[in-house]
Amino acid sequence: MRFNHARPLIGQRTITGLTLAVALLVLAVFFRQQILNRFGHLSGDRYDGVIQVALLEHWFNVFRGWSHWATPNYFYPYPNTLGYNEGLFLNGVLYSLFRAASLDVFLANELTNIVIKGVGFFGFMAAARRMLKLPVEWALLGAAIFTLSNNSFMQLSHAQLLSVSLAPVEALLIYNAAQALLLSQGRRLLVFGSLAALLFAAWMMSCLYTAWFFAVLAVVAVAFQLLLRGLPGLKQLGHAVIVNKGALLGIALVAALSLLPFISVYLGAGRQRPWSEILFYIPSLFDSFNVGTGNAVFGDMITALHAGCQMCDLGSGEREAGIAPVLLLLAGMCILDIFRRRLPLPADVKTIMVGIAAASLILWLLSIRFDQDTGWAWLYHYWPGGGGLRVVSRIFLLLTLPATALAAWYLSRSSWSPLVLLAVSALLLAEEINHSPITTLDRQLLLDRTSGVPPAPAECRAFFTTASPDTVDGDSSFPVGSLYPHNVDAMLIAELVHLPTINGFASFNPPDWNFAAPAAPDYLLRVQAYAKTHQLQGLCQLDLTSKRWHTRPVYVTTRARLGYWDLASKQLPAERLRGFGPAEPFGRWTEGREASFQYVLPAKAERATLSLKINLITAMVNDRHSQRVVVSVDGGEKHEFVFKTTARATIALTVPAPASTQGEIHLELPDAVSPRELGINADPRQLAIGVKSIEIE
Repeated sequence: MRFNHARPLIGQRTITGLTLAVALLVLAVFFRQQILNRFGHLSGDRYDGVIQVALLEHWFNVFRGWSHWATPNYFYPYPNTLGYNEGLFLNGVLYSLFRAASLDVFLANELTNIVIKGVGFFGFMAAARRMLKLPVEWALLGAAIFTLSNNSFMQLSHAQLLSVSLAPVEALLIYNAAQALLLSQGRRLLVFGSLAALLFAAWMMSCLYTAWFFAVLAVVAVAFQLLLRGLPGLKQLGHAVIVNKGALLGIALVAALSLLPFISVYLGAGRQRPWSEILFYIPSLFDSFNVGTGNAVFGDMITALHAGCQMCDLGSGEREAGIAPVLLLLAGMCILDIFRRRLPLPADVKTIMVGIAAASLILWLLSIRFDQDTGWAWLYHYWPGGGGLRVVSRIFLLLTLPATALAAWYLSRSSWSPLVLLAVSALLLAEEINHSPITTLDRQLLLDRTSGVPPAPAECRAFFTTASPDTVDGDSSFPVGSLYPHNVDAMLIAELVHLPTINGFASFNPPDWNFAAPAAPDYLLRVQAYAKTHQLQGLCQLDLTSKRWHTRPVYVTTRARLGYWDLASKQLPAERLRGFGPAEPFGRWTEGREASFQYVLPAKAERATLSLKINLITAMVNDRHSQRVVVSVDGGEKHEFVFKTTARATIALTVPAPASTQGEIHLELPDAVSPRELGINADPRQLAIGVKSIEIE
């Protein structure tokens, strides 16, 4: 290995222009799906995505004086409920600027994500130049890799994790404070130390996961740097501490005061997780490079490992957060050469590189699970806050930062030919690209779900919601369908209409929270019991389908289920179905542009009307194609429903009671289309919806 002392003679203006151009290009690539669909479909989903926007809207209300900062408008009347979820404070600051410009809640959220990603790019660039003394071209490469991170892209549905972008900024502030300490520059130490403390406290209030991971990494890195300095270095440090004790006391005071809000809402929030729950999300050795099946370079390899390697223990979902393989390999090569002392380390970089290398290696080893054994148990039991973090695999989002720094630094000192370096750099960028569809939040659909609610009547002091139009009850294969829609819609609506709701859902719920399954016969009784326990006055009901308020809810229902048919069952008589395919685990696809189901009720319904619910999913839906479903019962009035998302949904309507115990539900499906017609695959069936179940009350 050797140093390349040659430096391009370019001016600062050129460097600035080049940096801006690369940053814009990288951000455009990372958010390409949103840009290409004109921000119609965004990152996030129907569930966690709405929760995040509700939290951001809470901060917008705080800054306008509408709300107490620690108590969002859900889980009423419990106080300090911000601590039940990630706080998203810094996200909320940026989001509020976009909301102040009259942008809608979902667009403001996505633009906030873009800004946070941009902070990561420029933060890495500055840290690489200042701390690692990297040349411009290698700092740009590292910033591009870190910003494009495959694992960050894969976990974009949890946008709070983008706060890992703050890590290089925090590291740079700490570095500047440490340099000022050793040089006895008291004023500079106070400024940078205080800024580091303030940013870290705000980061903790934004995303505990990434801030906590960074704190562990930083402590281990600093410990190794102190060991590397030896006794003379410790004496020098001790002398610097004595000389600058005033500035250090000032920093300590700033840190203590800035952390008080976090401590006040999170310390007593009961965030300890059971070990069995955490163990499930601790990554395996193979998860270290689990980049998902949609990765542009290694997706096929991951697919093959899933299919053919019984010992590979590759996770999905939350565990698809591994470091890109080539990046991981180069970082490992750099660590190996550092500890073999084969790299000529400049004095001002030596301690930093050793600290980064040692801390990265230790944290990686601690986070790996070998069957049921893992070093993470030590952090869980003995490191403050270790028991509150469930998804340990997210640590790879942070470890991507030191891995990128090590790889870029290694390449900048490499003796490889320019052609090889160019090829490796291109491969490093390519392996961060993933083609998985991550824009699953239908912006217009969710705006329709959560906006347009009229002001609540004056006597309403709080509210609860009934079932959402896309609530799915009675489907054991899809439990979130009865858990999330009405609860997360209530959270956002509560912030928009400035009225608290007893509904909500978070990482931690209140002890007597019991508001799942809104279509169950006892839901209103559970609401009534909660209201009685908490002595709630002025509790109103919001019908999410009609968006109407009811100031005097009727808690007792006389309706009973008269019929329920699970179309996933193979025992359902074939003669009662027309235009449906065979039974599958989720239900049955409609095939063609018409379908019907003949129902039989146990006895004649002695009432004027019946409630019909069809629980379904839609097929062949994207930002350019939707599905219309026209429903009629016993030849009566036709009701049209339009679906613009593949999420589970429910058709709910009231129909006249039949004259007899038998009848027919008829479906017209004018937008049914085959995958072959759309060029997706060779399937010739004209598909529209997949029906899970039909029920009549």
